[in-house]
Amino acid sequence: MPRKPPKPCARTGCGELTYDRFCERHQKEANAEYERNDRDRHAKRHYGNARWERLRRVQLAKEPLCRHCFERGRLVQATHADHIIEISDGGAVYDIDNLQSLCKSCHSAKTLKERARRNSKP
Repeated sequence: MPRKPPKPCARTGCGELTYDRFCERHQKEANAEYERNDRDRHAKRHYGNARWERLRRVQLAKEPLCRHCFERGRLVQATHADHIIEISDGGAVYDIDNLQSLCKSCHSAKTLKERARRNSKP
């Protein structure tokens, strides 16, 4: 399937072409900014440790394709191990049965929906 043409990085003043929102350099900055300011404090302590990294690798090896894309008939490599029930909603952190493999696009869309749902609660 043909790809869309690359577009300029979303960072103001950067002319680097990319297939994502940001070029590689600015994506690292955006990820660091997210880690510092936006990630749930309770969830933050669980990511980046050896136990999580092992579980993440096991999940992606067990389910190498994005679950949401696969359900729509598309074969897309998964890059994220996602908690089906969010940690902040009581989901088990290190339970492989609470994980699904998603591509970056599906993971971002799911995260945005969950954030909007959480922010709309009274």
